[in-house]
Amino acid sequence: MSDIRFTEGILNFTQAARHLRVPQQTFHRWAKGYPRGGPLLHIADPQSSPLPVTFIALAEAHVLEALRTAGVRPQRIRPALEALQQEFGREYVLVAPELATDGVDVLWDFNRSLADHGLIVGGTNQHVIREIVADHMQYIAFGGDGFPERLQLSAWLPSKVEVDVRRAFGQPIFAGTGTRVADVAGMIKAGESAETVADEFGLFISDVRTSAHILLGVAA
Repeated sequence: MSDIRFTEGILNFTQAARHLRVPQQTFHRWAKGYPRGGPLLHIADPQSSPLPVTFIALAEAHVLEALRTAGVRPQRIRPALEALQQEFGREYVLVAPELATDGVDVLWDFNRSLADHGLIVGGTNQHVIREIVADHMQYIAFGGDGFPERLQLSAWLPSKVEVDVRRAFGQPIFAGTGTRVADVAGMIKAGESAETVADEFGLFISDVRTSAHILLGVAA
């Protein structure tokens, strides 16, 4: 597939983990695979690109984090994803629009039929999984081809940060101004005050502080 959403890397593993606020070790496992299964994300070849995380992989990781939060064990999910691929007739099932409805039913039935595999944490309610996944799916804007074309990073709320490969080469930006969040964090790292940076880019001070907190791990 030549679509840049699938082929062009936009972030490295560490950057992607920070933007999604997922533990770095967890993201690396999703991208590289577990001992009992291959990668869960469709990344670019890390040997040929310093930015192996494609837009579609970032969207997949966003949904995978929803499943993890809901009680699905990512290290057990590979066979379940294969079952979803058969059910939906497509490869990129983590970003299939129907995942929050039919997909949750497939996961639930798969867990019940292979209970010893421990796909879903004991005591987890099917309704809870559906609700959490549906909530995360609302941050994905789908194109006419049925694949994601824009992702709002829910971890940044209430700041509205989005990723769109047609803007800023796929780098996360503040939706209102188009300012790259990395540029904002860079000015803070260089010693500028939050007030100065906010004035420079036409942002709220809260947006600047969020950038410093998520990308740099510091207060601004």
